[in-house]
Amino acid sequence: MSANKSSLGLPMMLLVALWGAVNTTLKFFEIINKRRDQVFEMLDRCGANCPEILGPIEIYITNCLMMTIGVCIFLAIIVYFVLTVPRYLEITEESEIKRIQFACRSIAFLPAFALIGFLMGGVFDVTMLLLHYK
Repeated sequence: MSANKSSLGLPMMLLVALWGAVNTTLKFFEIINKRRDQVFEMLDRCGANCPEILGPIEIYITNCLMMTIGVCIFLAIIVYFVLTVPRYLEITEESEIKRIQFACRSIAFLPAFALIGFLMGGVFDVTMLLLHYK
């Protein structure tokens, strides 16, 4: 089988993986930001002793923090998947392998960048929550 025929589905597979990662990430980003804003609104309204059953810290830890960790794990899996695709292709031509590796690294950049952003955002949110809570 020639290199072109064996790698024909690769661009489509990588595009689908990237689209899934971006779509999911944007939905989680919206949800996390909305919940985080609600937590800070509760802190502004009633401080540390909220009359609600769950206080702002409990809501953040059980909701936003877990969702942020889940998104980070999801993005890490997508990055790993995209970066390991060339290993499973049966291509013997060195130049074709290098092009595919370059494409996979380039495609993995977006979810990797989002992963770093979510990690930094999570650390920032926890820091701001702890500073605001004191």
